[in-house]
Amino acid sequence: MLNTETRLCDLRTDKDLRQKDIADKLKVKRSTYSMWEINKSDFSIEKANELANFYKVSLDYLLGISDINTKTENSDINFDLLCTRLKSLRKEKDLTQSQLGKSVGFAQTTYTCYENGTSRPTTFKLLYIAKYYNVSFDYLVGRSDSKKLKSSL
Repeated sequence: MLNTETRLCDLRTDKDLRQKDIADKLKVKRSTYSMWEINKSDFSIEKANELANFYKVSLDYLLGISDINTKTENSDINFDLLCTRLKSLRKEKDLTQSQLGKSVGFAQTTYTCYENGTSRPTTFKLLYIAKYYNVSFDYLVGRSDSKKLKSSL
């Protein structure tokens, strides 16, 4: 699971905002956002990106896989690059899609859909992949060209 429980709450309260304020900004119900904040529900990488852009932090920091609060400018997710990087990282390890799927707990067909872009991974699923490869979440989604995490927790 993600280490977002404290991070999302801290970022929000540092700006003196309520859960409802963030939920309204993201166009979701307050209860939905609340579940994300307490790490009880997965959310899309698009919503994670919106939050990172709003707080001007990296996705690695937002999701709790880095303890370095690097200020960033607004960035978009490059889904074509995500597909390319997923395939490239898998091939670097000389793995089949089936082998990788088993390693991260997904069906081969699910992982194939991520690589060919017919389906998008959720934040939790992409985090498992980032951790498996020991690469930056920001790198996977094209927000950064650096594979390395600035600092791991």
